[in-house]
Amino acid sequence: GKREAILARWNSDAAGTGVKGRHRSEGVAIRGERGSFALTLASGEQIAAHSVVLAIGMQGNLRQLDVPGAADADCIQYQLDDPKAYSGEDIVVVGAGDAAIENALALADGNRVTIINRRDGFDRAKQGNHDAIVQAAENGRLRCQYNSAPLRFEPADTGGGNLVLQTDDGELALRCDRVIARLGATPPRRFVEACGVRFPSDDPAAVPELSNQYESNVPGLFVIGALAGFPLIKQAMNQGYEVIEFIQGRTLAPADEPLLLEKF
Repeated sequence: GKREAILARWNSDAAGTGVKGRHRSEGVAIRGERGSFALTLASGEQIAAHSVVLAIGMQGNLRQLDVPGAADADCIQYQLDDPKAYSGEDIVVVGAGDAAIENALALADGNRVTIINRRDGFDRAKQGNHDAIVQAAENGRLRCQYNSAPLRFEPADTGGGNLVLQTDDGELALRCDRVIARLGATPPRRFVEACGVRFPSDDPAAVPELSNQYESNVPGLFVIGALAGFPLIKQAMNQGYEVIEFIQGRTLAPADEPLLLEKF
C-alpha cells in the first residue's frame, strides 16, 4: 500500500488497541531487568515496565566528515529531505552506499552532481542502484570520482567552498555550493551500554549480542531493527511482532516455515 494509507492504518490500530503513545518524551536511562524495569525520561519522570524493546535505530548518530573545516561549514549536511529543494547548484555527495547513490541520482536532474567514492566501485550497493549510478555516470548525468577521500574543506566568503580530496594523482579541489555526506551511522553505544547491554567488540560498527529472540544479555530487554544489525523497515516490523509474541509466551514459527513445508 501507499505510505499514507499504511500510516493511517497503523495509527487507527494503535488507537483501537489502546497503545499509549508518549510523544516528545526522551528516554535517558533504563535500569532493572525482566519484570522490574524503570525507564527515566528527560523530564525526570519514571515509567515502570515488565519488558523493554529498543527500536531506536541509529539515525540519531550519523557519521560526520572528520576533516579540517567541515565542522563549521553550514553547507555540509548529512541528510537529504527533499532533493527538489535544490536547483542549479554544484553539489558533492560523499559516500558509496545506497543512500548516497539515491541522493546523487535524485539531485542530478536539476544540479551538477559529483559523487565521491573511496573505492573503485559501488560494490556495497544494491544491484539496481549500482547499475543506475554507473549508467548515470556513463551518460554524463553526474560525475563519479573514484579512489578519492575528503582531505579538508575550504569555505568561500560567498558561500559554499572547496572540498579538497586526496586522490591517486594528488590533491583535487572541487568547488561546490553544497556537500551531502552519507556516511552511515553508528550505534548509540554510550546509552545502550549504560542500560547494561554488551557489545562483542570495540568496533564502532558492532551490534549488541542478542539471542534468537532478539533478547540482550539483560533479561527482558530486547533490541530490534538497525540497532540490532537489521536496517530494513520490514525486518524491524517482523522482529517487533516476533518479540511481542515471545514476551506473551506464544510460540511463533518462522515466516518461511509454512512456505518451505508446502514447497517440499
